[in-house]
Amino acid sequence: MGFDDVLKNAEENEITKEEALYLFKETGRYDKALKLFEIASRVRDDEIGNEFKLDGFIGLITHCTVDPPCRYCWNSSTINRSGFGIESVLAIDEIVEGARLIEETGISMVELGGGTTVGSSGEKVIKAVKAVKKATNLSIWINVGPALSESTLRELKRLGVAEVCSSFEVNPLNERLFKEVKPGDDLDARKKLAEMINDVGLGYASVLMCGLGESYENRVDHMFYLKQFENFKYFLITWFHPVPRTPMANYPLTSPLEAAKTAAIGRLIFRDIDIHISGYEHIPLWIMAGVNRVVHAGASVHRVRNGAGARWHTIGAEVKHINDRLNFVNLLPTTVKFITGAGMEVEPEIERRWINEV
Repeated sequence: MGFDDVLKNAEENEITKEEALYLFKETGRYDKALKLFEIASRVRDDEIGNEFKLDGFIGLITHCTVDPPCRYCWNSSTINRSGFGIESVLAIDEIVEGARLIEETGISMVELGGGTTVGSSGEKVIKAVKAVKKATNLSIWINVGPALSESTLRELKRLGVAEVCSSFEVNPLNERLFKEVKPGDDLDARKKLAEMINDVGLGYASVLMCGLGESYENRVDHMFYLKQFENFKYFLITWFHPVPRTPMANYPLTSPLEAAKTAAIGRLIFRDIDIHISGYEHIPLWIMAGVNRVVHAGASVHRVRNGAGARWHTIGAEVKHINDRLNFVNLLPTTVKFITGAGMEVEPEIERRWINEV
């Protein structure tokens, strides 16, 4: 079966592992990548519609104690402003204030994100969710790594949390590469968390990072590993950006086209789930590739001068200093324009509040 035949079949049917790998290998030129994007975006529109979702973000709600830290992360940088240390964790009242500001923008979903506090069962996460639920009508998803017990997951489900993330970033079947770039992380704990999230009936979210030395076979195996989970609802793709003064500081930046191809092939595998790629500047490309949801492209709340958050202080962002330690960063004036300019719609409340502003 040739390239055009595989794409024609993919309009109506999930692709196989063999077809996914074939598409990765065949889309090295822009002309074939464009054909892939055309089918992926058509499948998105047919399966889940024309609305593009923008998640808010509040973090950190927990700090990272993985030791040694991941080799590409701000926590492994010698720069004295770690992104995921205890100094970046928000108090409950700050989380609530941030949630109220995000809700005022029209955003309906917020990520409560943080680092992996090894050995924690997730008590702070429950407190944060209860506080946000009491103060707002926001939907919530959680991303704090394998620091949640089964009883905590059941309580999060009872509280109405939409999704919980167990992120691998590296193919969970490639233990060698996982240990190479995430030497202090616990692969088995992440696998167990994924299973628990799925088994308690929460939506399961997970991250694949492009450009950490993986092969196309690794990416395909990674996606089909995630596909086994009945409640897999949110596929997040990131692409490697070197962080200064980390062990991988001189590793090459990944092409956004690789992330887009991964999303497009993911769309042909998963069909009707939400798919994200990081990087608001490239939203028009993400839309072409079949993406329908992005976090860190709406409104975010985080510590002032936070190493990870500092990248969000960029062109097009409105920054409000809540206090001398906390920032509210709003990208909606830019991202709404990007989305509607590419022919997709935003959520009704975001449209009502921002469409005339852009």
